[in-house]
Amino acid sequence: MLFIGTVLAVLFVIQEIRGAEAGYLFENLDVGRFPLSGIYSVGYAWSNKGPIKLKGKMLADLKSQAAVLYPSQYAEYYANVVWAQIISMSHLFLAFTFLLAGLLDSIRGLVVFAGVLLTVVAIGFFLTQFKQIISERTAKCEAVLPEVVSTMAILVNSGMVLKDAWQLVADNGQGEFYELMKRASEDMKNGFSDSDAIYRFGKASNSGEIKKFVSALLQSMEKGGAELTSFLANQSSELWKLKRQHMLQEGEKAATKLLAPIVLIFIGVMIIVITAAFAGGLF
Repeated sequence: MLFIGTVLAVLFVIQEIRGAEAGYLFENLDVGRFPLSGIYSVGYAWSNKGPIKLKGKMLADLKSQAAVLYPSQYAEYYANVVWAQIISMSHLFLAFTFLLAGLLDSIRGLVVFAGVLLTVVAIGFFLTQFKQIISERTAKCEAVLPEVVSTMAILVNSGMVLKDAWQLVADNGQGEFYELMKRASEDMKNGFSDSDAIYRFGKASNSGEIKKFVSALLQSMEKGGAELTSFLANQSSELWKLKRQHMLQEGEKAATKLLAPIVLIFIGVMIIVITAAFAGGLF
């Protein structure tokens, strides 16, 4: 165990030296999303200079997920960052596992099992982190959509053009949805047409509900101002109804999830009552 752990540790150091030239690629990463980014040069060396390359379906999946969270031109960069993260953390966990197993000889089997299990869990977590982040962000965006559309309907109805209403709403809100709106506003300022910027916004949201709204909004924009005002008012009403339905569904799901704890508590109470009854009968 000590021999394997030592070999893995030496390889870790060698690969870190080989990948040191790419250290600058990982300097400004978000610490919360990419912990211990200083060791990702190990994964970079294994991937770019070694046999564990990112390719095929996994590369395509990571790039498509990264393109939702970051500007599309950086999608491949973030896909490779995640791959370097997975390799680096796996190598670190396995080296530590075998060294610890060698030092704790009496429970080495348990240590190896726990270490390998932790490594597999870590790989699964890092490999699916983008998908989980996108799912959470989509849910948050869909929850905010009715309120945003209502505000825009009021602003447009008061005589403000859609572009200015969009900018005002984006600047006065906080959260994932408003950040996407701000990105669309920046696109409008940087030469994109209003339609293209809003289309990119819908695509970045990765939400079927928001894409549906954006598609209908773009069609309404083509028809003119009067049509846009009535469209936003109607959409606001429909989206609030949808939100109430979603909340009712979530409430039903929560009630279903509570059923299992209630059953466990009931079983515990029954065991206590039966035990007390038997104890009373003995005495």
